[in-house]
Amino acid sequence: MACRVHLQIILLASFLFTSGYLRADLKTETRMALLRGLVAEYATLKIPLPRGEKGLILKDTGQVDDKNLEREISKNGMAIAPKLLIQITNIEFNGREIQFEINGGGKKKTKWYEHIEVGMGSGTYPVGTNPNKQKDSPTGSMIRLELPRSVDELTVEQTKDLLLPVLDFTPVTPLQAISKPVPPEFKEAIENKRAVSGMDRDMVLAALGPPDRKVREDDNGTEREDWIYGTPPMKVIFVTFEGDEVVQVKDYTGGIQGEAVESAQDPRQ
Repeated sequence: MACRVHLQIILLASFLFTSGYLRADLKTETRMALLRGLVAEYATLKIPLPRGEKGLILKDTGQVDDKNLEREISKNGMAIAPKLLIQITNIEFNGREIQFEINGGGKKKTKWYEHIEVGMGSGTYPVGTNPNKQKDSPTGSMIRLELPRSVDELTVEQTKDLLLPVLDFTPVTPLQAISKPVPPEFKEAIENKRAVSGMDRDMVLAALGPPDRKVREDDNGTEREDWIYGTPPMKVIFVTFEGDEVVQVKDYTGGIQGEAVESAQDPRQ
């Protein structure tokens, strides 16, 4: 009797696995390789992407979920039109899906202080508000790629093939992401994914992509804005703007107690 029950469990598990109910997760090495190989990668969009958090669903059969796409665009509008150059700015692994954040994603990223309220009983109110709420509204989107059954390993090239119905990875350079001419002295830095003093915001976006965080402050009447890339204890890059021009780039390594190293200065000097 015990053997029969054991056999039934094995057969049920086999059925669930082959039917897609049970799946092997991607290996840690595979996830790291995909993050290294695809984050900050450029591609040309083949079909429109919707605004909002849900984005576009690409099924494991290679078909786009057209009904979901039409519904999301009708509800939230179009975030990015076809034939435009886009950038993968983040990747998350969520069960059966690999979620590719496009151009910063479609989810609003709130500040920590927006979740804090003070007061007594029901008479509470937020301690702070975001004056740039409208300006900071997300303009990107997401591609949700369903994994084929039982996949636990994927190479970067295999993943690009799965994304082919939506993205064209024909080799492009970051410079193609900028619609205006780039001075020769900045081209090398952009191609090497570095920010340097003298760049404008479009050049920094082409070189490093959207920042993880932005901090704006008034320094003796001069408005400055820091674009922050990375999170301690990993390397953190601070790109400081005055107006639309980079005035300083600093790299921090070794966490909070690490030293700040100033990056290359304005190549025009």
